[in-house]
Amino acid sequence: MRTLVGDIPAGWSEVLLGEVCGLVTGANVSPEASGEDVPLVKPRNIGDGRLIEEPDRITGEAAAALSRYRLAAGDVVCVRTGGIGRHALVASEHEGWLFGTGVIRLRPERIDSRYLNRYLSHPLVQDWLRRNAAGSAIPSISGRALGTLPVALPPIETQREIGEILGVLDEKIAVYEQISRVTAELRDTLLSRFLDDSDGTTESRS
Repeated sequence: MRTLVGDIPAGWSEVLLGEVCGLVTGANVSPEASGEDVPLVKPRNIGDGRLIEEPDRITGEAAAALSRYRLAAGDVVCVRTGGIGRHALVASEHEGWLFGTGVIRLRPERIDSRYLNRYLSHPLVQDWLRRNAAGSAIPSISGRALGTLPVALPPIETQREIGEILGVLDEKIAVYEQISRVTAELRDTLLSRFLDDSDGTTESRS
């Protein structure tokens, strides 16, 4: 069977994203709601398959009125405006966070979360997302359009196996990225110290 991502094995099917997920577009949160209580996921917090950077926060009072926009472990969030194609899996430590405008939440109903998160990274899927975005200066995709994304759907056990294998690789990538960041910070710190020492040596010799 020919699908968006090519031929698929017997026993697989192709469905629309909206048939296997509930889609909700993020809340429009007023700047006055800023506080220290509840994290709010924005497009800048969505990286390659996982949430990144420290999120902004809003008050508990403001969050109480936004219960429809709470995140649960296993949700997948996608950038709706700007960096089309970025997505992230919501982990247990993100339970109860909120998501704001510019983000679409996918709540899997008949599909494995980790498989879906990785499927969205497929180059042909990324190309589909770009082609179905509206606007040129700041591209955006609506929840209605995203719901029509064709999804290659294996049997559930196969989905879980694929998600588990690729999830392990994601964890290794995250570890190496952390090592790279720490090493770069150490390099910059040492460079500053070497330059400071060099300046001191130069002054003492003059």
